[in-house]
Amino acid sequence: MSLLFCHGLESGPHGRKYHALCDAGLAVESPDFQGMVLAERVKKLVQLLQARQEPQFLVGSSYGGITAVLASMQLVEQGVPIGGILLLAPALSIDEPPASQTELRAVAPTTLIHGRRDDVVPLQVSRDYAAQQGVTLIEVEDDHRLAGSLERIVQETRLLLQASSDA
Repeated sequence: MSLLFCHGLESGPHGRKYHALCDAGLAVESPDFQGMVLAERVKKLVQLLQARQEPQFLVGSSYGGITAVLASMQLVEQGVPIGGILLLAPALSIDEPPASQTELRAVAPTTLIHGRRDDVVPLQVSRDYAAQQGVTLIEVEDDHRLAGSLERIVQETRLLLQASSDA
């Protein structure tokens, strides 16, 4: 099973969360989306995953979270299996195409981790999405970067991977 990390707007593909997943022994692919607007990110991610037959697992942080949601919606429509999605303080309220042109839907088992002290993306955005989509929301005592929640991120990633392999 592939694990793909989508980094945030102002970070790079090999930041702290990526390294925490790798250090935990997970095989992680992390494309470079630096300098791309949302539509370009989604297109790149969809193209990267289109030909894959095995379930894909996406971890999306902030702007990478909205990228993961939008790409997973397109991929599922094309028959590409998505095994699970972990969203980290996802920027789900971005008013930018293609997000501004579609209703966001959870198309795979999804868990959100969001810090209660996030001053970049309001926690209420994740609360609303979780309630509307029936997905799991884990609120942590952390800020937007979730630097104090790296162990929880690894744990929840493993749980999503395990749930898929048990199915």
